[in-house]
Amino acid sequence: MTIRTALQEATTALQQAGVENATANAEWMMADVIGCTRPALPLHWAETLRSSQIQRWQSLLAGRANRIPLQHLLGTAQFCGLEFRVNRSVLVPRPETELLAEAAWAVAAVKESAVVLDIGTGSGCLAVAVAVHAEETTVHALDVSAAALNMARANAERHGVADRITFHEGDALVGLPSAGLFDVIVSNPPYIPSSEIESLQVEVRDHDPRLALDGGADGLEFYRSLAKHCLPRLRPDGRLLLEVGDGQAQAVAELVLANGGRVLEILPDLNNIERIVVASADNS
Repeated sequence: MTIRTALQEATTALQQAGVENATANAEWMMADVIGCTRPALPLHWAETLRSSQIQRWQSLLAGRANRIPLQHLLGTAQFCGLEFRVNRSVLVPRPETELLAEAAWAVAAVKESAVVLDIGTGSGCLAVAVAVHAEETTVHALDVSAAALNMARANAERHGVADRITFHEGDALVGLPSAGLFDVIVSNPPYIPSSEIESLQVEVRDHDPRLALDGGADGLEFYRSLAKHCLPRLRPDGRLLLEVGDGQAQAVAELVLANGGRVLEILPDLNNIERIVVASADNS
């Protein structure tokens, strides 16, 4: 069987299994199997898979047809042009969160020796991306999951920024690390209302960690805590940047105001959904 035929059959099988973007998924898996980039696949269409490659291909295809996330099968995810290791202990980085990372490092990069806190670091994608793009920045990364922190540390090592990131195991609902004041506090917290989790895509519902999804009864549980704990820990010109779910921006903005903060702007994502609340302490 040629690679082109294998891709065609895989696309059909994945479509029948309910996988979105079936063609792209098949191509990413094949690129992994034969060890090339996805754009280079057409150069290999006429080739035949070796027996060892067939075994890997069939394993990947079966897993994806069972709705295991592509990133879990490949063991990596792309974020802000960087490759991150991922597994079931961390949330797969989302494209919309890249906007949050870019906003955070834009603030940090113009400050001298900025200190950044990433709350709920998971894979470390935000903390690492900020450290890579704002080279004089010191980053603190907090997560309640020891397994997630292990993955985040590995990703920091992978990108050569482990010496500028301090990892803290702790619960943001209780409090923040005792590391002084911060120039930037950034977070993509759990924001799915508990009652909506069962209706999520299979890949998310069954494979992303529930801790990274469940935002409590109304999805705002973590924002209440973040508004309370984060605003007093900002430096006078510091910024709090929060990713929010669809339709949550105004409610989160009200929580910031109720805790003595000031909402500076609300940034839309590429789908024009209000996605990032940018705030400061009221004395900024």
